[in-house]
Amino acid sequence: MPDDAKAEVEEHIDETGAIYYIERFERLLPVSEFDYGDHYKMSCEACEKYGKNLACPPYSPSFLTYIDNAQVAKVICLRVPQEYFNHLLSEERYHACFRKARSLLVKILLDYREKGHAIAGSGACLACETCAAEDEAECKQCRQPDKLIYSLESMGVNVIALVKKSFDIDLEWSSDDKFADFVDAVGVVFLNEDDRIT
Repeated sequence: MPDDAKAEVEEHIDETGAIYYIERFERLLPVSEFDYGDHYKMSCEACEKYGKNLACPPYSPSFLTYIDNAQVAKVICLRVPQEYFNHLLSEERYHACFRKARSLLVKILLDYREKGHAIAGSGACLACETCAAEDEAECKQCRQPDKLIYSLESMGVNVIALVKKSFDIDLEWSSDDKFADFVDAVGVVFLNEDDRIT
């Protein structure tokens, strides 16, 4: 891991009293070091949810438009061990683990948004059970704009490369024959030169 990266283990207790120990990684990275482009954004077109989430293509903005003049980004990665969810069926385990990691990350990102910073996450926005983009009767306007979080992928950012560059971590996915040891939730807080952030 790079010397300027911050790593710690946090204890979280959920509403049932279950205790989770989660790794939290943070690093400031110049925006100029992000790997992004329309070819990454176009890969979203293969998703079965394409056009059904207002935080994803074709609704999401371009990366440079969204970050405005930000020069630096605080990259945050939360890693949750899948072993906490071994009591679930294998096909449910990854999703339950991701929901846990993602819900913790969303709280962190929304706190930075309240302080005036632009933020982005990874994966589709999960603020609503069903996005307004899926409802044909709606006019494609977000019901909870204060909770909408654009995904980095939807703006053309290579999240795999971002996590590798920031923390020297290889993201893992579960498949039919292999379970990932960890599930990661990745987010970014965009900063300007005069921002002071903790």
